[in-house]
Amino acid sequence: MKISGPNRIQPKSVDKSKKKPAADGGAFASALNSTEEVHTSAGISGASPLTTVGALIGLQEAPTATEGRSKGLARADEMLDVLEDIRRGLLLGAIPVQNLETLARTARGQQNKTNDPVLNEILAEIELRAEVELAKLGY
Repeated sequence: MKISGPNRIQPKSVDKSKKKPAADGGAFASALNSTEEVHTSAGISGASPLTTVGALIGLQEAPTATEGRSKGLARADEMLDVLEDIRRGLLLGAIPVQNLETLARTARGQQNKTNDPVLNEILAEIELRAEVELAKLGY
């Protein structure tokens, strides 16, 4: 297309006498008609043993990592709640004996449930401190 001024457009001449060369469809047709061997898949064998079903059921029953983590988080939240109650009691000037006993018992019970030696050491220190405070109060 040629633009030769305002409002004047002249279309480019197209030579329609030239024809495109025909596509060679012979290669595709020969591939379809070829008599080469076709590889077939192996037949279906018999049913697999029931041991695989037992293994799947065993996997479903196994605890996941998130289950143990959520239980640990719940125990940690419980201990933090007890510590918060003790803090409030200290601010009011009276140490709640029941909360100290609960804290010592909870820390003692958690030491055997963790595999982390650092966490076990912290729990032992919490238990010892709670027992010392109970001894100061005469319990």
